[in-house]
Amino acid sequence: MTKLSEDQVKEIKTHISEKKLTQAEIGGKYGVSRSVVSDIACGRVHKEVQAEVRISTEDAQIFRLRSENEHLREERNHYKRQLKSAARAHGLFHAIVEEMNSRIKPMKALPDARQNFTKARDTIDEHLVMHLSDGHHDQVITPADTGGLETYDFPISMCRAERYVDATIKWTQQTLSPNYNFKSLTVLAYGDHTGGEIHGHTSRSYFRNAFKNAFAIGQLHALMYRDLAPYFPVVNIVYVPGNHGRRTPKKDYLGAHDNWDYMIAKVAEMHLRDVKNINFNIPNSFSVNIDIDGIGFHIFHGDDVRSSLGIPWYGLEKRKHRLMALNTLQHGTPIRYFCCGHFHRPGFTTEVNGEMIINGAWPASDAYSYNSLASYTEPTQLLHGVNRKYGITWRLPVRLRCEYERVGPKRYQIDMMDEVASEF
Repeated sequence: MTKLSEDQVKEIKTHISEKKLTQAEIGGKYGVSRSVVSDIACGRVHKEVQAEVRISTEDAQIFRLRSENEHLREERNHYKRQLKSAARAHGLFHAIVEEMNSRIKPMKALPDARQNFTKARDTIDEHLVMHLSDGHHDQVITPADTGGLETYDFPISMCRAERYVDATIKWTQQTLSPNYNFKSLTVLAYGDHTGGEIHGHTSRSYFRNAFKNAFAIGQLHALMYRDLAPYFPVVNIVYVPGNHGRRTPKKDYLGAHDNWDYMIAKVAEMHLRDVKNINFNIPNSFSVNIDIDGIGFHIFHGDDVRSSLGIPWYGLEKRKHRLMALNTLQHGTPIRYFCCGHFHRPGFTTEVNGEMIINGAWPASDAYSYNSLASYTEPTQLLHGVNRKYGITWRLPVRLRCEYERVGPKRYQIDMMDEVASEF
């Protein structure tokens, strides 16, 4: 019997698969009997040898096009699933905002209270900046949670809001007046105004409802801005979200508006739409660069900064250095100050050409901070002036505690509009 090479076996198998020749004709072509060809066809011999795949140029082009089409179809279906999920989440908040806009009654502007400055040679023109973060206004903290160190809930946060506003007005309109003329007020609101839904917070929150929490906090912020507006020609308010308000298990970097902090910002904006000297900036991002009279500020919440042994300073320094390096590639005002909250412990890290500012928090401690970290920090929020020539010139950490917290707020009242809130 003629011994067949591997290439000949491949050719025989190819002829068999093409079915153009009979087994006898194939055997005659290669000098073997029909039974040998039959054994090869049935896999009794040479079963390890694979037939050659012969495909025409036209068939090869068709195969390639079908493969590309299948790949594109899979990509399209993948992105459609992502878009559907994002639209379901983001569309919910935008639909609610549109509906609320027609139902929320705007607040009336208060009478102008700005001083009539007679420009003296030694009068200093500055811009005032208020930092507003980590309010956790809907959180409920009892003395039992913190070894008696803190009591906190929404009415107490309203008292501290009154204290912050009153201290700001007194400091700028009395203590620094008439030597300082503040041309604008900028409020940097960078997140965690609510406890949100994470860690099962909603069921333990003050209103036991995430929407009602956001509705009440947004109205509280609006009351603060309304009270401040009469004292400044322009009030610019910038909101970026924190981590507690997110609505996804993990942070979605393309979903900044899918966050209860966004809802709070929009509620405040809707309440103040008739106050002409107040402007809102609510970008769909977790950070933003702003220019205050030629001085650059980078605003973010701070939850992305990694800690080392529970200490965030090294992570903050690393982030600042990277942002400063990126800033050289970007156009616009160079960033000089990097502002964040999140850590509930105020502080500053300074270098020649950049400074990191960490804002304080409204509650002094809570069950987690006290039991896990033995942490306690006096409730403060930062207030400072910005000068075009010198940057930040003075700083005032405003202590938020006030003597009437057990009694309740003196002037702030929240209209929950239950007939509206119950619909969402």
